[in-house]
Amino acid sequence: MKFNSHFLKRSSTVFRLLIIWGVTASLTGCEPSGDEIEAIVQPDVDDFAVQFSDTSTVTLSSLAADSVMTGGPSRLLVGRNIDPYFGKYQATAFFQPTIDNAIVVPQLAVYDSLTLSLQYDNYAHGDTTVAMNIAVHKLLEDMTTKRAYYNSNSTPYEAAALGKKRVVPTPRSSGKLSIRLSDKLGKQIFDMGKGNLLPSNTEWIDLIKGLALIPGATDNGPVIGFTLSNDNTSIQLHYHLTGDDGITKDSTVIKTNTGYNQILGDRKGTQLAKLPTTSRLSLPSAQSGNMSFIQSGLAVVTRVDLPTIKELKLNPYTVVNKAFLRVSPLKASVTNFYPAPSTLYAYLVDKNNEYYLGAEGFPEPLRNLRGEIITANYRVDLLNNTAYYEFDLSGYLTTVLAASGDNTTGILLRTSPFNTEFDRSVPDYNTEFSKSAARLVIGDQRNSDPGIKLRLYYTSVNVR
Repeated sequence: MKFNSHFLKRSSTVFRLLIIWGVTASLTGCEPSGDEIEAIVQPDVDDFAVQFSDTSTVTLSSLAADSVMTGGPSRLLVGRNIDPYFGKYQATAFFQPTIDNAIVVPQLAVYDSLTLSLQYDNYAHGDTTVAMNIAVHKLLEDMTTKRAYYNSNSTPYEAAALGKKRVVPTPRSSGKLSIRLSDKLGKQIFDMGKGNLLPSNTEWIDLIKGLALIPGATDNGPVIGFTLSNDNTSIQLHYHLTGDDGITKDSTVIKTNTGYNQILGDRKGTQLAKLPTTSRLSLPSAQSGNMSFIQSGLAVVTRVDLPTIKELKLNPYTVVNKAFLRVSPLKASVTNFYPAPSTLYAYLVDKNNEYYLGAEGFPEPLRNLRGEIITANYRVDLLNNTAYYEFDLSGYLTTVLAASGDNTTGILLRTSPFNTEFDRSVPDYNTEFSKSAARLVIGDQRNSDPGIKLRLYYTSVNVR
């Protein structure tokens, strides 16, 4: 990564206007003779040209980071989906229930069941009308011994499942998914609770180091999100007591607040099969079916370059008035089950795809001349049957034209901002880019459904 906090702060708008005004003054001939002004020569209006262009070349390429941090999310992901553009996407959730106080079970209690309760968090990717399989497995290692987890990490687990469920999920509801777990384990916890053998979290972790939610190996359905929090993801030990007033049901709840998502992809047979394994290299859209790609969870982003902007430098007296980059998703790629992301975010990178860093050490977002971060919301124009994102590049291009040498800066597009409230070494911590499967397909300018265009308004002065 590179430190370049002033990249977009070197505005040349005023500088260029001063040049144009200076040229205008130089065209004004004044020969003072006593108190008389013999002639005033007005600048020729034909020397000024306000022009518009929407034919500039914009190149696209795709690249993927080596990994993305998926530890400490607010959402657990589970499911397996085969995407027509991106290939297989499989999410497995690993999490660790913990206790704050001793587990105590009344001596006269009778065991009923052990269940895992999962709260939907309103997130889904893929066809939610298709049934999915979820298996719960017991971990063999303590998760808390490791500081950070990434999408390719895994924790060993027992081969035999503690519980399984086949379900057509209802992720948009406020309901919960309950999976019954092994009665053998349930009775063990129950008996240990009666014998005061689980007085603290140390004894609990010795018994249950954590759990894994694993999707069906042949599933092709949705990827579903569950809330990871103390109140919404828990193991529940159910039992009852028989008294003079009848049967009283009770339970002990073991809450969860620690976990991570393993997210794996298989791009065989797709246009992304040739995606480089290092983020220093990009896959040009010409080599991927005239398309570029963005995919959360697997850290795929699109790089945008503007190679023909350097032509504006041929006339040094050129000022950018307005510039807009319009990005449209490939129409065939957007469906009810594969919606376009609500917002795109842009960041600046060098020729090796390394982020320029701001003053705080985080990747530098695209900004306007006032220093405000530029984002692009998804817009649907029903009247013209179009859908697009639009970035204001006016300030960016003004800076590019003012800089000496060739412009090797690129713009990376992704589905969420970096987390600047956490650790700069893991800026993707608990972002949508690290805990979802959101994706976007963009046709390049040679695609039959082109999805990228630069609309440029500028003024130039011809100096004689």
